[in-house]
Amino acid sequence: SPLVPNFWRAMIDNDRGSHVDKDSKSWREASLKRELLDVSHQINDDHVQIMASFEVPTTSRSIVNVRYTIHATGKIDVHYKLLPGKDLPNIPEIGMRFEMDASYENLEWYGKGPHETYWDRQKSGKIAIHEGKVQDQLEPYLKPQESGNKVGVRWLNVKDQDGNGLRISGSPTIEVNAIPYTPFELEEATHHHLLAKSNKVSIRVNGWQMGVGGDDSWGQKTHPEYRLFANQSYEYAFSIQFL
Repeated sequence: SPLVPNFWRAMIDNDRGSHVDKDSKSWREASLKRELLDVSHQINDDHVQIMASFEVPTTSRSIVNVRYTIHATGKIDVHYKLLPGKDLPNIPEIGMRFEMDASYENLEWYGKGPHETYWDRQKSGKIAIHEGKVQDQLEPYLKPQESGNKVGVRWLNVKDQDGNGLRISGSPTIEVNAIPYTPFELEEATHHHLLAKSNKVSIRVNGWQMGVGGDDSWGQKTHPEYRLFANQSYEYAFSIQFL
């Protein structure tokens, strides 16, 4: 599937306890719908630039500007900027989402790991080149929810058994998540055995994802320094190329 702006993670127990699911629900809708406002392109000798501007349906108008620079080599540089509307709630995550076929089941990344890491849960992660399977990144929490995130990622390879696939590189670093389900599919299931067999890899390439908190699961919010407030703009960049 194509790259689309995304602002939502599958709510975790701590999110539900601190009412992120209710307070920030405007950003869930913004992840599923968008309106293209403008698109233009510029042709150069060795690359083409495509500029797209979207309005996303938050309670007050938010704008996402994406610039794709497509090189003659096939490499695509992506520059992303979010301009939140006025008086909006905290943003669960800021990035883009797309899907690949399930045959691209092998992961290799240069960043923190080998286990999942988050903005406020990463000190135990070691920066190295790690490997894993897509299906192993979804942690068996009692209720299906956000899991498998990687922070401080310089690059991530998503490959099939023949080594073909994509490399996603940060400028300089990104957060990535590659699991068999979208955040919205995870939220629909009350238990893991109720998740339908997946035929895809759902990949989220984020500039940021809010912290997971955890002082308790019945009201305490994620610490302010690990939240994404909607009173400022956000921009980040990454690239995609064939392996």
